[in-house]
Amino acid sequence: MSQEEDYARGLLKGFEEGQQDAWEEIIKLSTKGYTSRELQIMAKTKKSMMFQRVKLKKDELERVLGRKLDLPELTSEAAGKDRVELMPGWSYVVKEERPAKSFALFSSLVSSGARGLCISRAHPDMLKKKYGFDASVIWLTKTETPQKATDQKGVEFVSPNNLAHLASSIREFLSKGENGAVIIEGLEYLNTQNDFKSVLKFVQLINEQIVLDKGFLFVPVDPATMDPKDFSLIEREMSQVI
Repeated sequence: MSQEEDYARGLLKGFEEGQQDAWEEIIKLSTKGYTSRELQIMAKTKKSMMFQRVKLKKDELERVLGRKLDLPELTSEAAGKDRVELMPGWSYVVKEERPAKSFALFSSLVSSGARGLCISRAHPDMLKKKYGFDASVIWLTKTETPQKATDQKGVEFVSPNNLAHLASSIREFLSKGENGAVIIEGLEYLNTQNDFKSVLKFVQLINEQIVLDKGFLFVPVDPATMDPKDFSLIEREMSQVI
């Protein structure tokens, strides 16, 4: 078989796999009950992460081949104008009414091999069903004997008033190694259950751990639900505002 035929076969196989992955993702998203607006946000976010997934695939091939590959980078058009480059040790506050974009970023990392930890006031079963991620969950609830989740494995229950315990659980997760992705969905809820200074210190503490352990932190926030001065202080603590 000629070199040209090898190249053509590889190109066609890659094209086929790309098409299959894209359609499977569309089918998966369409069965989650998203609104059309949420679907649009999720799709755009996943497109913005495409270049990063290609880079991971390239790294995988280089490990298998045992050498560096001299391949062109994705063009800005292919990667998307609003591409989001995620950096280890960085924290991101995502301004949005619903956490669709944040979970798309989080899910993309987890599906690419990152360890995931989700902190949320929503029921773990609902979260995993809607956003389709496989990660540990900390459920923020004041109920002492919360309704049993379908799958108790990897689910922890923490009171929103117990920021010290929550911080300890996150730090323990991150300390297990690099490539840990954390999403805190419910910062507004924590803010209503504690004084803002305590919440800010909590965010600062988690940020420090993210830097030390080279993890990733996503904090979706609807700015309309917070005092502008408080939200400004949260923004200052984060590596990037999306």
